[in-house]
Amino acid sequence: MSKRRAMKRSANTVAPNDGTKWGHLSDAELLKEMARELARRQATRGELDLDAIESLIASEQRDFGEDALAATVDALPLEDGTSKPCPKCGALAPVKVRNRVRHVMTTAGELRVSRNYHYCNKCEHGFYPRDAELKLPEEGEVSDAMEKRILDFSMNGPFEQCAERWDIHYPFPISSNLFRRVVDRVARRRESAHSQLALQQAALPSPEQPPQWLVIAADGSMLLTREDGWREAKVATVVRGENVIPDKAVVDPRYVAVLGNQDEFRAALKAALDAELADDVMRIVWLGDGARENWTLAKELCPFAIQILDFIHAVQNAMVCGKALLGESDACLPLWETRIRQLIDSDSPDAAIRELMDCTLDATDEQLAAIDQLVGYYRANTKRMRYREFRAAGLPIGSGIVESAHKHVLQARMKQAGQRWSVLRGRHMVQLRALYRTAGPRRFHWAIREALKSPPARPHHTLPNGPRRAKHSYTPSRFTRFGRAKLSK
Repeated sequence: MSKRRAMKRSANTVAPNDGTKWGHLSDAELLKEMARELARRQATRGELDLDAIESLIASEQRDFGEDALAATVDALPLEDGTSKPCPKCGALAPVKVRNRVRHVMTTAGELRVSRNYHYCNKCEHGFYPRDAELKLPEEGEVSDAMEKRILDFSMNGPFEQCAERWDIHYPFPISSNLFRRVVDRVARRRESAHSQLALQQAALPSPEQPPQWLVIAADGSMLLTREDGWREAKVATVVRGENVIPDKAVVDPRYVAVLGNQDEFRAALKAALDAELADDVMRIVWLGDGARENWTLAKELCPFAIQILDFIHAVQNAMVCGKALLGESDACLPLWETRIRQLIDSDSPDAAIRELMDCTLDATDEQLAAIDQLVGYYRANTKRMRYREFRAAGLPIGSGIVESAHKHVLQARMKQAGQRWSVLRGRHMVQLRALYRTAGPRRFHWAIREALKSPPARPHHTLPNGPRRAKHSYTPSRFTRFGRAKLSK
């Protein structure tokens, strides 16, 4: 099988003959002439090493880009000063201010453009027709291409570090404050999107057909804020069952993260489920750590879901009890953990509860409280701890997908040494990071802009016998092959 070769872009070989100084040369000939001239200058200076050649070419390219940018803008026809139709109401709006200058930083250099400001008295809206003609950003001092690059840096490191790293890749410096302003501006744009469903569909397209099954895992992660100290950011992962590779990875997951209240988290998670056509999915698995609000959320959003208590959390809670009974550093703690794993990896936690109750003899008040807490935890989650049955059905019993999300969605960017977040900027970054990890670096910036103009799509029809999760509030009572509840009479 032959290797695929990349297509080379060739310069135009036809001379334009437009009367300019170099008009008699084609693009290909002009490039060769420029290369020869650069080589002559380097030889004259005695600088023929590769670093010097690269620096010279980069400098010449930058100067050429700025000159070409300025010349292109200057070549545009002058604005005639007549009234222009308002983009909002369509009424003719006269010129209010002439030749207002705007500076925009682009990848080719700084752009300086002079344009007229029009104001519509009817709808009280001001606009610049030349900005729309050039497709300049509505606000800010950077172009779309520059904003995309700045945003990618900001999503992956502290703002001061971004400014230092930027200098390595680009010849013009950028302040850390500019990185902050771009993030704030994009976050406001995200909040102005058509809907959260539109954001989810732009970040990761909805499947053409409903997936065979879905896995949902939700948990909390603590972030340090300036105003309130440690605050919980709620995180959830929604992934199609066929995209889960056991003990390895997940493919195309959707991440939801909110630094706020439960209602905000519910709305964001519902949008992710809508994007995955969850109304038509016949089997949904919901993994949680045992927190009551987690199961309440599962009941509200996916009443037919198979609820599973994360196996690792079940063991960790048992270890807290074991340390209270045996001591923090007792040599028998590994044996305690092994025995707990054997007992709860069954059809129910009843055997584990019986042995825990045997430990109440001669126990102190503190030890009795620890046993009581663990037994209550297991009894409240008995139906969610049928691990042997879940394994036999091929279902995951560990919430590793959301534990991993804590690390690479939030902690990698927001929990570095010495970081403290304002609540507002923390809320922005949490939501942007979740969207960034869902969409990927290439699609992220485009997805936010797309969600501003495109309403959410509904490319499917709900199955007549589908669960219709949003229209019921049933509590699952027994595990079935399709994840449906058997209603008790």
